[in-house]
Amino acid sequence: MRPAVLLGILALGLALGSLVLGHLIVVPALQADTTLVDANLARALSEPIALRSAELSLIAAVIVAAVARPWLRHHAGTTLGLIAVGLAGLDRLVILPRVHEAWARVDLVAMRPVARIDAAEQLSMVHNVALAAIALVLVGLAVLASWKREAAKTF
Repeated sequence: MRPAVLLGILALGLALGSLVLGHLIVVPALQADTTLVDANLARALSEPIALRSAELSLIAAVIVAAVARPWLRHHAGTTLGLIAVGLAGLDRLVILPRVHEAWARVDLVAMRPVARIDAAEQLSMVHNVALAAIALVLVGLAVLASWKREAAKTF
């Protein structure tokens, strides 16, 4: 196995794993479990986990984009890798800090002020759409990698 193939597969797995484990399992589970801590503390405790998860997916997306050309040998792979880097960078550097800043200005126990809660929910929706777009692009890369692998076996 070529080093670019191994590195690409590992980086793609890291990117998808950090999205799924960090943003879809750990952070929602921490925020939903308010038996030991109140909702405000749970939200504050989930912030560093979400940021590290986003950083891991950004780093992995950069690696995937760097090795996409020798790994996949297709222009679509490089394009999808660069789109993943752009989306992951936008999410980590722009959207996610604003989401956490907006939720920090809200008291989740008292559910006040309502206008700030609405703004924070809208930013959270933008963050979720960005996560879905990143996951879609990464799954597209995985499909392209498996398709190229199957095509190589038939010839």
